[in-house]
Amino acid sequence: MAVSARVTDYPKRMLPILTREQMRAFDQHAITQCNVPGIILMENAGRGAAAVLRQHYSLGRAPMVIVCGGGNNGGDGFVVARQLLSAGVPLAVFTLVAPEGLAGDALVNYRALCGVGCVPILLKGDLSPLLHALAEACVVVDALLGTGISRAVSGIWWEVITALNHAAVPVVALDIPSGLDANTGAVLGVAVRATRTLTFGAYKRGLLQGAAREHVGAIEVIDLGVPTADIVKSVGATASIMTRACLIAALQPRARATHKYRAGNVLVLGGSPGKTGAALLCARAALRAGAGMATIASFAAAATTMQQQLTELMIALLDDGSREDCAASVTRALIKRSAVALGPGMGLGKRAKDVSEQVVAEFVGPVVVDADAITHFAGRPEALKASAGPRILTPHSGELARLLGCSSADVEAERMQAAQDAARRSGAVVLLKGYRTVVAPPAEAPAVCLRGGAVLATAGSGDTLAGIIAALCCHQGVKQAALAGCMWHALAGEHWQRRHGIDRGMLASDLSAQLPAAAAAVMAAAQLDG
Repeated sequence: MAVSARVTDYPKRMLPILTREQMRAFDQHAITQCNVPGIILMENAGRGAAAVLRQHYSLGRAPMVIVCGGGNNGGDGFVVARQLLSAGVPLAVFTLVAPEGLAGDALVNYRALCGVGCVPILLKGDLSPLLHALAEACVVVDALLGTGISRAVSGIWWEVITALNHAAVPVVALDIPSGLDANTGAVLGVAVRATRTLTFGAYKRGLLQGAAREHVGAIEVIDLGVPTADIVKSVGATASIMTRACLIAALQPRARATHKYRAGNVLVLGGSPGKTGAALLCARAALRAGAGMATIASFAAAATTMQQQLTELMIALLDDGSREDCAASVTRALIKRSAVALGPGMGLGKRAKDVSEQVVAEFVGPVVVDADAITHFAGRPEALKASAGPRILTPHSGELARLLGCSSADVEAERMQAAQDAARRSGAVVLLKGYRTVVAPPAEAPAVCLRGGAVLATAGSGDTLAGIIAALCCHQGVKQAALAGCMWHALAGEHWQRRHGIDRGMLASDLSAQLPAAAAAVMAAAQLDG
């Protein structure tokens, strides 16, 4: 899958994600249009990284080790070393490139570092000085290769990265862990496994997908002292990072006279023998997310079981007789609904497929197409373009792979591109679930969610998300509902984790119960922020 190199706009109130090419254009724009010399950009990057290192780590009891390459990434490392040395931090600096191999801003900062009394140790064939320093270090800083690398790491570079990965202390990467492709996140032979990545100016696309999940650790963006938003408007962004603002916009106070019909009437089409829990979780989440009413439409075999577990929810029976009678019962169930969640626990039978195709084609309101309903369109995403109204697809990587006719590995290797491809081919907003959830509208840059985490790895979490989004669709456009629902779902998981102090053990019903409190916390924080 090819990387989209330029998207001219990115969603408001979000943080930009840039490709390698866009970041080069960003730096060039800052230098030529903002009149900020490259040497100042490098100084700002190194000074900011040094400040973060001092903030997060207890420096001084043991030396810090900084390993530098020969390009701008190495120059950043030289600045970090000078800043920390000036602050009294003991350190050892190594370089893989001799002074005569340096040029430009990197050479200037190498000389500046030497000028304050620290001459980097040149590594050649013998790594014993580095290995000895790593054994005594408190923190290691990777300033070897940066974002420019596009071919496999080899030779002494491979040996040094391998040595860093065997260090028994935190490893902090500058801009990107050395050996990762800045666009795809692929490992180019070998890559640094960082505890933390301090990236400069903006997120890089490769930090957020592919194999990067095992290499980047916590990510922090270091400000370069230039107007980032204005520059991005000129050079473009490939995607954006979701912020809480997308949820805040969806949680504005209701009118006092709001009643249950005005709050939203959600229909959940799903449930089958052995899979009734999915539909129940989805419908209950819709109520927790603000819908005034939620009804489950299902066939008698599943509806009878669910009927015994209902309190606030209602049941609409689908006719399991002839195809015509079934279609008529679906049409009746759709009457006066504000939004539909289609697919949780529905099953993969012929009748379920007929229902899925009918709802997608017939209902003029928003439909969240989830779980089994997505699989009914496997290999033919274009069929969704015939929909009567706006649609949101909420697949995990396996479901998206079936929809696109590729493998799960293909999807995971390029999550943003896979979601964009599905959105383009289906005409729907695509929310690709999983680590670093992606929301891709059909003709806009995708957005990536960094919130949530492993606590959400529980059965029924996706059904809960579908219900949240369906509730939000009652009063939001499908793109806004997908963004807000993704963020709300993630923050509810974080809220439960903070309360219990652990990243496991949460049930999907627990997640749904956290929605009001998580929303209240977000709104309270927004008021404090002004």
